[in-house]
Amino acid sequence: MTGNPFDPVTLSKIANMELRARLLVDGVLSGIHKSPYTGSCIEFLEHKEYSPGNEIKHIDWKVLAKTDKYYVKQFEEETNLRCYLFLDTSGSMGYKSTGISKFEYAATLAASLSYLLLKQSDLVGLISFSDRVLHYIPPRSRIAHLHTLLNVLTELKTAGKSNISAVLNDFIEKIGRRSLIIIISDFFDHVKEIIHQLKHFQFKKNEVILFHILDPYELTFPFETVTFFESMEDERHILADPKSMKEQYLSEMNSFLEQFKQSCLENQIDYWLIDSSTPMDQALIKFLARRESSLQSVHKT
Repeated sequence: MTGNPFDPVTLSKIANMELRARLLVDGVLSGIHKSPYTGSCIEFLEHKEYSPGNEIKHIDWKVLAKTDKYYVKQFEEETNLRCYLFLDTSGSMGYKSTGISKFEYAATLAASLSYLLLKQSDLVGLISFSDRVLHYIPPRSRIAHLHTLLNVLTELKTAGKSNISAVLNDFIEKIGRRSLIIIISDFFDHVKEIIHQLKHFQFKKNEVILFHILDPYELTFPFETVTFFESMEDERHILADPKSMKEQYLSEMNSFLEQFKQSCLENQIDYWLIDSSTPMDQALIKFLARRESSLQSVHKT
């Protein structure tokens, strides 16, 4: 393999999602000394009636003595973190100017975070969506769960429109405990509605992190000649002279980004804007280092 293995162009040549995740996380952690995610224990959840195939060691003998019936204990793995990864698969995520699409970058980021969290015995769930939920994989912490997540990430395709607020609304009741909610998207959607839904999760003491993935061409609009622009989410298209619209485009894009960032700041939502040409290791190191620093600050207080 030539070049920086964490470079988006190089990553696009690695078809195996598990290889991408392992390469990135192992490389990043070797330079960050330790991970901010540690610790695990087992917590009793409830009883259920014994059925053939259940492990005998989980039979509650005290309940048997009282009821003369066999019940087994069910346990729930409790770790420092229960994470729900929301991954946008709408049509606009398929855009790429060079090397790697926004979605390929986002999926690799999701795979890397999943690998990292499961390596630390944390629970990870995945929700892929466009204008509706496409896949929901509940949080688990077993290492075998990684293969389930990676298999889904490998098979996902981009299509359709995005409706993040509607998808979040579907999970307000499902995510009822203190959890980490990570959304990876280009957020070409109604930002005020998204923030409104996220407040419901924060009310339940959930932490929210947004990874805002944009292509470098979307950020700089470097087009010079007359160009045919097509929407990737519907049938809209336009033939235009980019030079005549560049100033207005950049003004509106910068205004959108600033308002989004400010809304997140005001609502204590962790916001990360990432240019999809940024080497993945740089993005991960920056995120993990700042998270570790913030957790250390909390522990001191």
